[in-house]
Amino acid sequence: MFVFLGLFTLALLIANGICFFKRKYLYLFIPCMLFLPSYYGIHISDSLPVITMARIMFILFYIYAYINRKRSINIKEISIKNLPKEYFFLYGYFILRIVTNLYYATTYGQPIKTIFLIIFEQLLFLLAIYLLALTKEELTTLLKVVVYVATALFVIGIFESITSIRPFDALYTAQRYMLNDHYVRLGLLRATTTLGLPGFYGNMCILMLPAIFYLYEITRHKRFLVIAGLDILAMIHSGSRSDVFFTTAVIIAYFLYVVKGKERKLLFCKNALAVICSLLLVVIACSLINDNLRYFYSGSCKAVLNEVGFDFDLDKDAPDDVNGFGVNPTGSISRTRQLSGLTYTARINPIFGLGSGAQVRGDVQYYWKDEWHVVYSYDLGFVETFCDEGFIGILAMISLFIFMIATSKNSRFLQLSVFSYLLSTLSTANMYTFLFAFILIEISLRKQNG
Repeated sequence: MFVFLGLFTLALLIANGICFFKRKYLYLFIPCMLFLPSYYGIHISDSLPVITMARIMFILFYIYAYINRKRSINIKEISIKNLPKEYFFLYGYFILRIVTNLYYATTYGQPIKTIFLIIFEQLLFLLAIYLLALTKEELTTLLKVVVYVATALFVIGIFESITSIRPFDALYTAQRYMLNDHYVRLGLLRATTTLGLPGFYGNMCILMLPAIFYLYEITRHKRFLVIAGLDILAMIHSGSRSDVFFTTAVIIAYFLYVVKGKERKLLFCKNALAVICSLLLVVIACSLINDNLRYFYSGSCKAVLNEVGFDFDLDKDAPDDVNGFGVNPTGSISRTRQLSGLTYTARINPIFGLGSGAQVRGDVQYYWKDEWHVVYSYDLGFVETFCDEGFIGILAMISLFIFMIATSKNSRFLQLSVFSYLLSTLSTANMYTFLFAFILIEISLRKQNG
């Protein structure tokens, strides 16, 4: 493990130097922003955020953006009258989130950290993207790099699930608890790679689908069909039932809303059939070779069907060395009970919520079995927002999504990305790095279009 940590860190440091001085740092930084684990860093004090490798790279990226800027910011030349109206919604997001966290700034430490991260990892990030003024070619290259890195994580996640070997555990260097949990479901480890939790990994697979579809659309390279198949298989190995429904919803939305014309729809159906048949062949072959894989794939299918009214016994036919389905066999019930957290928060402070980090402090409660229970996690993004930041936080997120919808009106693929992100908030807490990666694309494309 120590050898892997040393080699990985050395390779990353060398890549940082090469990409920075060859003016290719964007193509290294964005994948690292999205995929480097939050536990890969240094813990200095409980009152400060962990100094992760990604945050160190944020600093380098800002320096890089300033040195290689194509635009400059002159405050005297900024005219509020000439600003596109949708940008007021973007500014509203930052103002509202900072205001609601300031309310608890003298009570808890986490809201101060949250304000710092909003400014450091979101506001300054968008400013750096503005300075770089990316071309369409640069955006396409960036998307390819991100998808290729994600593909590596698809393969590693499948390998991790089947073998129970977790190579990225070696990167856990922060000397305090960070999300990096693992769970066994249907006899296999649920894939996480660098994402910390299986749900986040499954959502990552969903959030990558629009980019994969887009790259296939503009290149017609068959490799992106293979990548789409790997994406779906990796999502299955995350063990997330909700992500099966979300993936289906994204694909249907892509077919109905993005794919236009009889010829394109026919091509999509042919490609979809080829990917599905290939996946079925892989699943059938693996099931014939290994009983554990047979139980995992058949059990995963039954678990999904149980969510729509079936009543399969998920422990039936388990191999001798497997303890059945595992934890949380009730599926969506564990999510829907979190809606009671909205009621609990509304009774205490509906305007400002309970303060950022409420779940860590044990301030959030959910209702089930006729009583309230203290909980320490969020599995729904909008519950996280309301419980932490109240109605003001919800207004901030609504403001941000209005901005995203307005700026993506000329790109159905970007609208599909927004749709996929909204789906992801129904199964995990917010994944802000992916959200702002989408905004990166939207802002850059809008500047190119006028």
